Amino acid sequence: MKEKFEKNIENEIEKISSFLQTETFQIVHKNKFPLNESEITLTKLQENYSVDFDLKLKTPQNPNEVTFKKLGFNEDFKLISNEKTFLIPAKSATRIVGKSFVQSESIKGNLGTIYSENFPTTSNSIFRTILKIGKDSLTTIFLGAQYSCRKIHYGLGLIVIEVDNLVFHVYRHSQKDFNFLVIECLNKTDLETFKTISELTLKSIGFLTGNWHQNEQFIFSYKSSMFENANSIYYESLGESIISHQEIINPSQFRTFIQPDSEKRPLLTPLLFPEKSLSQLISDLKVKPELERTVELLIEGNAIKPPLVRCSNFHVALETIVGLINSENKKFFEPIKSSENLESLKEELKSLVLSKKEKFSKIELESLNKKITYINTPFNKDRFLLAFDFYRIELPEKLKKLLNNRNKFLHGKMPYKEGLLKTKIKELNLEADRIHLLVSILILKHSGYKGHIKNQAAYRLEIKKMLEDYDLKIDESAFYRI
Repeated sequence: MKEKFEKNIENEIEKISSFLQTETFQIVHKNKFPLNESEITLTKLQENYSVDFDLKLKTPQNPNEVTFKKLGFNEDFKLISNEKTFLIPAKSATRIVGKSFVQSESIKGNLGTIYSENFPTTSNSIFRTILKIGKDSLTTIFLGAQYSCRKIHYGLGLIVIEVDNLVFHVYRHSQKDFNFLVIECLNKTDLETFKTISELTLKSIGFLTGNWHQNEQFIFSYKSSMFENANSIYYESLGESIISHQEIINPSQFRTFIQPDSEKRPLLTPLLFPEKSLSQLISDLKVKPELERTVELLIEGNAIKPPLVRCSNFHVALETIVGLINSENKKFFEPIKSSENLESLKEELKSLVLSKKEKFSKIELESLNKKITYINTPFNKDRFLLAFDFYRIELPEKLKKLLNNRNKFLHGKMPYKEGLLKTKIKELNLEADRIHLLVSILILKHSGYKGHIKNQAAYRLEIKKMLEDYDLKIDESAFYRI
């Protein structure tokens, strides 16, 4: 029986709800900028993902003086009131608006980062971040633990993640008509490490669910992992969330798919995504930039509307992940396994070319020597098939044929006759889903995952068949075991 965890974020929710509901401060700047000793009013609207400000300058400024640098926004400064002191880091301001033709006495704008003066930005601490995620559940696809968050009991949804000997808890909390997502570290660490792993956690969950929640986060600091007395706050505006619902893991649907007879269905628990696989994925993203780029290409590609662009984007992701797998397992990818004999043969070939160098130009000689040097490098088409062979993934013929189209998409073409693009939108969207599937398989296997994966292309066709066209023939599966 797994441990049941007790959580409470009511104090933090209250602080988030009351954060900067129109408060006025005096600016203290270490240098003599126009911002110094000016008055600034901050307002954090719930629907906006930044802090609005209304700045009353101590000295009016001409239009050419109203820039981030000349006003002093490019350096750190303090905000002081009778009760609070906040720090604004350099370049936190994302927008400033003054008058165009006359002097400005006041300036409006937005701040992306603001935090309490006593927030430990340079020392180790216990951190917890909270994000609003709408009605999304996110954590229920994972093999996690039951927990309680104040008076609400959750039978599933708390994930324990271990990265670099740090233990993280990830869980959701329902509040009226929307959910919060909480990521907390139970060990003391520095803020940048905490933020990095939190970001990669969101990115990993976004990859699996199709929903990359960002927008803004509130980070709290504590003295211990009991998470008591959060007296300081760190607010940060993040990038725009991508909500595509392009999920590749759905344990409940897979359970129904493999055994529609309700009496014979397997338990849901073994079908949930393992915490160890999630921990490994996050750890890999942290140290392998190529893998992180691949995941980003998939998530961001989900938000692209034109299917031709989506296909091209996903093929770039496929190139990236195959390149990573190839670089880590070069021996497996080499067509000629007898490397000792090959090396002597390469030297003989180079000597032969050198003996006939007068018959070739300098460029031709360089080309010949380069081909000899890389004679044991697989052809591009073979590399892609070998990547799946490496993980012992037997692809259906329909998916194998997709790999032949990569050059067309990467060169701005498509696998149909020119002029037919507008008539092939549905087909291209399905093609993009299948490429997305191929890349996802390689990412998951790279992190040691064994389980199911959803084929969105076939799933969409199954829904279409059920709702519109009962005679539609579908020659692919909505789910695969990998």
